[in-house]
Order: sequence, then structure tokens, then C-alpha cells
Amino acid sequence: SETEKKYVEKINIFGNNITLETVIRNNLEIDEGDPFNELLQAKSVNNIKALNIFKTVEAKIEEGSRADTKIITYNVEEKPTGEIVAGAGVSNDGTSFGFSLSENNYQGKGVSLKTSLDLSEDKIKGEFSVTNPNFNYTDKALSVSVSSMVTDKLTKNGYKSSKTGFSFGTSFQQYEDFYISPNINSYIEKLETNTSAIESLKKQEGNYFDTNLGYSILYDKRNRRWRTSEGFMSKFVQ
Repeated sequence: SETEKKYVEKINIFGNNITLETVIRNNLEIDEGDPFNELLQAKSVNNIKALNIFKTVEAKIEEGSRADTKIITYNVEEKPTGEIVAGAGVSNDGTSFGFSLSENNYQGKGVSLKTSLDLSEDKIKGEFSVTNPNFNYTDKALSVSVSSMVTDKLTKNGYKSSKTGFSFGTSFQQYEDFYISPNINSYIEKLETNTSAIESLKKQEGNYFDTNLGYSILYDKRNRRWRTSEGFMSKFVQ
């Protein structure tokens, strides 16, 4: 038999000293005025944990001002969201060094920033990327990155190449459990050779401008995003 309906009278959020409240509310499956649903409430807690910007997330459910209402209080504990990574290695191509700096909650907006630099004896590569999971409150993610790479093997193999460009992409939910992520990237590339280069490289010498279009389709049937216990994901990329 159908149980008596309860409604969400109020939602309180405490502990978010840095993170904006809108970042948390955008991940809730229920809102003030909606019928109270324990499954959606549990999924809301899981969505907040999946942001990976809080150390702990707890929810407390209390009786509202009327018998048919509930008050939900979320208590979160923030954690450091910045990371610094450095590494070095030795291979047949010589020694290499890598460094990256990232922030997963820039200005408390849930925006991810990442910059990286890789150095070796004949290659330099740098990249900077920004990902906004809810651009302009549209429920659509926006990703932008800029990268540059220079490979100098004039002495060893007779060629030198440089490649600089950017990429732009978005991701959104089209239907229930069905996500689409289109993207575009453009690059300017220059290839120089000398007399010691192989013939195939000499024929390719010059300047190039490439633009690529792509997309991915994700079908997500996981029961929850944080610590999934059942379900599956299928992804098609072209």
C-alpha cells in the first residue's frame, strides 16, 4: 500500500567554508518542495562524495514544521584539493623530468585547473587545461586546453618539429543515463629537416594546420558514482 507522502521543507548545508553552496546543490537529486525519497537522498550524498573535494559528507534528516515535511541537513568537511607532482626517469632516449600542478576546486566553484611540463634531452612539452563541470549553470561541462610541444632531433635523426594548438569540448546528459561529449582541436605544426633525415620525413617538411572533430557517447548504468557496487558503463568514441 502507498505510504503517506513527505515533502522536503528545507535543505541546510554546513561546513563549506570555501566551496560555493551552488556546487553542492547542483549535485542534489531532490530539492526543497519535492517529495522526500530515501533513494534519491542517498544518491545525493553519493554525488557530493564523487566531487572528491570533501573529506567527509554526512546527512541528517529531521522532522519539519509540519507532520508531512522533512528537513535535510548536509554537513561537509573540506579537504585540500591542490596537487603537485614531480618525477624523473632514464630511458634509451636519455633522461627526462616531469612536473604538474593541479587544483580541483578553483575559487570554490568546483572548477579543475591543471598545468604540466615535461622535459627531456630532445623534447619539451607543456599543457594547460581548464574544466568547468557546470558552465554558466547550464548542467553542461566545458573543457579547454592549450598545449605546445617541440621535438629537436636534428643532430640524431635530422629533423625538428613543433606543434602548438588548443582543444575545446563539452559534455552533457542527453537522456537518462545517456551522455554525449563532442570536442574539437586545432594545431599548427612545423617540420624541418636536414640532409641526414630519411626521405619520408624530407617529403613531409613544411607547415601544417590540422583541425579534428570528435565525440564520445557514454551509457552509464552504475548504481552510484562514488564506490560503485553494481552496474556498468559502455563508451563509444570516434
